[in-house]
Amino acid sequence: MDDSKIIDLLFERSESGLALIEQKYKGLSLHILSGILSDFADAEECYNDLLVAVWNSIPPERPRSLTAYICTLTRRIGINCYKHNHREKRDGYRLMLSELDEAIPDPTQDAESRSEVITEALNRFAVSLDREGCILFLRRYVYMESVTELAERFQMSENAVSSRLFRIRKRLKAFLREENIEV
Repeated sequence: MDDSKIIDLLFERSESGLALIEQKYKGLSLHILSGILSDFADAEECYNDLLVAVWNSIPPERPRSLTAYICTLTRRIGINCYKHNHREKRDGYRLMLSELDEAIPDPTQDAESRSEVITEALNRFAVSLDREGCILFLRRYVYMESVTELAERFQMSENAVSSRLFRIRKRLKAFLREENIEV
């Protein structure tokens, strides 16, 4: 079913809208959550939290892209759960997020107004990359895949993947400067 029809069902407060979201987006959401969390039970719980968040936010929100909206909420819920479960620990996931710290401005500054500007800029940046670079960027920073998983997927060494991601982050930082987005 078309995403706009699903959104219309949610505006009508029809639970069939949630059933359609589950049918269409559960696999993607659980994939993202499994990249963030190591416990499947936590991922399932976060998925249920996602459905509640969607129900509570649509309406009044009317997202232009339901897929992007679901992915953003999924990541936010997963990250919050992860932070709750791993306070004071420094591990691979935090290291992965810290990789982007230099390139992407802090979203908590003027969060509402900057969020859309940054999202649009990141979309333009991803489109400007070659196919493999775009897939690497999205799989690492949206789908939360590890460098090891990416190396296996692209049949590259982990060092080659890390180097490629480093160059992509460097290009992202320059791109955001050109877009007059403070870094």
